Amino acid sequence: MRFLSLLHLAENEKTAMNCKVQNFDEQILIYLNNAINLSKSLKSRGYSFTLLTNNRELLENIISDNDKEKIEIIEIDFTSNIPKGVSFYSAHYKLDALRYISTLDDKYCFFCDLDMVCINYLPESAINIIDANIPMYYDISDQVIPVYSEKTIIEDISKVNKLHSEGRWSGGEFLSGPPSFFKELCTKCDEVFVNYTDNINRLHHVGDEAFVSSALEILRRNGIYISDAGTLNIIGRFWSTNVLHIQKNFSFYENHFLLHLPADKHFLSEYSDFDHKKNSNDFIFRYKKYLFKINIINNIKKVVKIFIRK
Repeated sequence: MRFLSLLHLAENEKTAMNCKVQNFDEQILIYLNNAINLSKSLKSRGYSFTLLTNNRELLENIISDNDKEKIEIIEIDFTSNIPKGVSFYSAHYKLDALRYISTLDDKYCFFCDLDMVCINYLPESAINIIDANIPMYYDISDQVIPVYSEKTIIEDISKVNKLHSEGRWSGGEFLSGPPSFFKELCTKCDEVFVNYTDNINRLHHVGDEAFVSSALEILRRNGIYISDAGTLNIIGRFWSTNVLHIQKNFSFYENHFLLHLPADKHFLSEYSDFDHKKNSNDFIFRYKKYLFKINIINNIKKVVKIFIRK
């Protein structure tokens, strides 16, 4: 069983996601530190981690000698034809990462985003799913539908996979399964990718989520069972910013295996030297203190908006 993530570097493209940076060098450092933090948190619980990239030498020149032993970096081929200038440019190359995973000899693989942290051991539900070789994804329909509407989600997926879609949207931060599943997924992603690029300016979201969600629906309709990891405490996405969907209190996510913090890349970057093995509970304690300060700032912003509207 192996965990993998992607760090694709493209200096002249729009690649930063939910992260304000001054320049490309800062962006690389933040994302790389996120990867180191994720790797350490996984390894503290006995799970192996591999970072996939298009420039291994550059990353290894940045990493300190102490961290070189804590993260495995592999350079892979990227052959997908991604439109230049598109938002979230590098995220599209997840397709090449998925294709690489489909060639591995590992029995079961996890592919996840870098701005995540492992905070618990795999729950029994996940262990049973892995033993049965069942693939998993993260259904975030309840997060996107309240914001963009059910009609929009259905129409967008239908434009890509040419089906009368059920409107189930997959989060791009998590996929898992045996390599054979990733091979089938890549095949369907390739089939719908032209439709995706043809409609790219008419979709509510630009990035891998659109064509992966479309491909996953085709696989499900073809009879492949794919479990939702989000309902089993395997992964949880938590936003420290003001959101438009109904979000559970952070305490709900404390028992999850993987915690995704898309708005907190800077916070996660500061923990690249954190010893998760010795301080397994301390990370949550520190994040709560950070979240308390952020909530005060968010509440002030809400009040200011109210007064501006008046």
